Amino acid sequence: MVIFAAVSGIALWGLFSLLDNLREPELLRSAKAIVVKGCDPIDSDQARQLCPQLFCQKFLLDGRSVPMRSVFKVTVDTQAGKEQLIGGVVQSAAADSDQHFACTLSGRKVTAGGLVDSAQLEELAAQADNWSLQE
Repeated sequence: MVIFAAVSGIALWGLFSLLDNLREPELLRSAKAIVVKGCDPIDSDQARQLCPQLFCQKFLLDGRSVPMRSVFKVTVDTQAGKEQLIGGVVQSAAADSDQHFACTLSGRKVTAGGLVDSAQLEELAAQADNWSLQE
């Protein structure tokens, strides 16, 4: 009976840990799909900070702008009203050097995004609002 109680306790602890982990914002990648989890609804400070970045990354990965195994480093995260600019550096084994990316979001929806050169990213970051990404 003690062994059964111990095993049940460990199983319940594992289940609650898994359920708690499901709420953390994260980008899940597979060969068939790219999914942003933990951002519906955006109810924590961590989600408010990370989810726009994850939406931008998903947009770039879905559009095949960058390889699936790319690593993103966000260096620009600016908001003006409901509009937001996310930008930074993306590293991939396929590219010889780092590339820069930028996305504009309106609320939770990415309105534009893609690879940019470093000068364009700096120019966008210097603007207070009205960001325009040429496609």
